[in-house]
This record gives sequence, C-alpha cells and structure tokens, in this order.
Amino acid sequence: MHSRTNPFLATISERYCLSHPGTKKNTQHIVLDLKGSGLTYQVGDSLGVFPLNDPQLVEQTLTAMKASGDELITDKAGLEYTWRDFLVSKANLTEVSRKFLLEMMQRQIPGEKKRFLEELHVPENKEKLKEYLSIHQVWDFLTENDEVVFSPQELYELLMPLLPRLYSIASSQKVVGEEVHLTVALLGFESNGYQRKGVCTHYLCNLAPMHAASIPVYVQPHHGFTLPENPDAPMIMIGPGTGVAPYRAFLQERAIEQMAGKNWLFFGEWNRKTDFFYEDFWKTMQQRIALRLSLAFSRDQEKKIYVQQRMLEEGKEFFQWVSEGAYIFVCGDMHRMAKDVEVALLQIFAQHGQMSEQAAKDYLKKLRQEKRYRRDVY
Repeated sequence: MHSRTNPFLATISERYCLSHPGTKKNTQHIVLDLKGSGLTYQVGDSLGVFPLNDPQLVEQTLTAMKASGDELITDKAGLEYTWRDFLVSKANLTEVSRKFLLEMMQRQIPGEKKRFLEELHVPENKEKLKEYLSIHQVWDFLTENDEVVFSPQELYELLMPLLPRLYSIASSQKVVGEEVHLTVALLGFESNGYQRKGVCTHYLCNLAPMHAASIPVYVQPHHGFTLPENPDAPMIMIGPGTGVAPYRAFLQERAIEQMAGKNWLFFGEWNRKTDFFYEDFWKTMQQRIALRLSLAFSRDQEKKIYVQQRMLEEGKEFFQWVSEGAYIFVCGDMHRMAKDVEVALLQIFAQHGQMSEQAAKDYLKKLRQEKRYRRDVY
C-alpha cells in the first residue's frame, strides 16, 4: 500500500504551459500516470510530491562548504549516503534552521560577523532574526561565514529535512482513471540579492524527466474540502490563480455524475489573454452544466480588480444563492486572498441580508459549523 512513508514512483505523461506568451507567469498543467499504483483519490484530495533539489543548488552548497560530495555520511536510521546524494534527495537547502544559526554563532571567530550573529539572538531582535532566516539559503549562509568549516556529518545534524509538497488535485478519477492532474505555478523570486526557485515547482515544471517512473507521490485525503453530500446543493467556488485547481476536479465529477446542483465559479488572474487557465474547459462546463462564471483579470485595466470585488458587485445574487443552501468554497493564498474574501463575505451578508456586523459574523460562523463554508488555504 503506497503512502507518505512508502510513496509510488509516478511518471509525467503530459506537461504543458497554461500561460500564454506575453505573461511573466509560468503555470503548467502536469499529468502524472499512476498505473500499477493502486492509488485512489477523491475530489478535494491533495497529491504529496517528494522533490529533488536542483543540481546547481547542490553544487553551490558543496562549494560553500568546501566538500567534494563523495564524502560518506550516516543518517539517524543508520543508512549510509554519499554527501551529494543526501543533499539532492534528503536535505532542505533553501532554509537555514535556528539550530544551524546558533551553531554558526558559537563557532564563528571573534569579530564583526560573530557580533552580528549574537545580536540576532537577542530577544528584542526576533523580527530581525526572522527576516534574516527568510532571505538566506544554506549555501549563501555558509559563504557569508566562510571562516567556519563543517564536515558533512556535522552539517547533516544541522540541516532540516526536505519535506514533500502538497498540490490540490485538478482531476476527478471518475473521469481520468489512473492519472492525476496538477496545476503548478513555477515559483521564482529574489532574496539576499540572488534569484531563487521554488524547490518542488522547479522540480515538477523543469527538472523531472518525462516518461520515467521517478517522482515519489502519495495521496493526502481532504479534511472536508470536497463536493457537498447533496448532489443538488448549489456551489460557489472562489479560486484565483492555481486555487482554481480543485474546482476543475469538482466540475468534472459533477458533470459525469450528472449532478443537478447549480455551480458558480469566481476566477481571477493577471490578464485574460495570457492567464485564463482552462478557458476551454470552463466554456464546455457552461454548456454542459450551465456553469456561471465571474472573472477578475486584475491587470486588464488601470485599476486592479480581484475576485472579492466581483463578489461584491454580484452580492445580491451571491446572498440569494447562499440563502438557498449554497456551499461556499475558497481555495488559494491564506495570507491575503482568503482574508479579503472573508471581508467581502461579511459585507455581502450585512448589506444583502440586512444584518449588523455581529450578525454577519454569526451567520458566517453558522455556515462554517454547517460545513457550508469550506476552505483549502495555504
């Protein structure tokens, strides 16, 4: 039985860009072949993926620690690895642990660098410490403190493990069979003056070979973020960007099972011309199951428009759907989008339900208790 502790080696059978030329984004549709795995999944589940580190990142780390990579280390289970193999498949190279930082401070020779590391550990510098850790990877932290040399076995004790990443499944198994589909946005950003790449998004979109059984995966069951038990219940789905992935699965299943419930999708991205992910699929769903589509392309006009503005614009009908028993789903970024959507929900309830601020909060709480307000945020 395949699981997180015994993942299945899946094969990428399809990989193509959902973004069109002209955008700065790179969002890809990835199809993984699960034949022979025995893995099953429900709509709303996630796929756990164990990535490998970018070979370039591994080489930068080896150079920074003055190692060849051929050194042998022994892990806590007594298994022996070459240091390079361990860095590729087991080590978190993009984050510096506090334990590592403390050890570096203690080993650093007296001087300016040591004083700086000591200052980071002063209780009132908690935010400064957090910021420092957020912009450093293992290799540039080592490079900045090149007076200190760690053996591979010593560094093994200080590195955090390379953990699996979870991706919302963008397919219904009733439709695609022994496949699983993912919607993956390639992550790229700058920190500490260097260009960085998302470990797993870079692995899935660029590094993992096609048509080779090499990607360790497992199914992570949902915690309530799935279709309503009643097939006739209306659904309002809110998911900008890659947050739209599970709704592709929801609607595939609703269509093939001929469920009668109404469906309304709020989707947002940068530009309609370049970033309208799965446009043909949504149009097909409009014809097959009368999908209602509300779109917010933030950069198609001077003033940015987001999904929460579309919700407010259509607030009267939105509240009508909820009053008729609609389930509200929110998927995507927890830090901004999900909070903004919740503020919009409270405004809609207050305005169109003629509620006080407290009554709107109580109404939302009731929806949550009834499991009609379901979120998958990250």
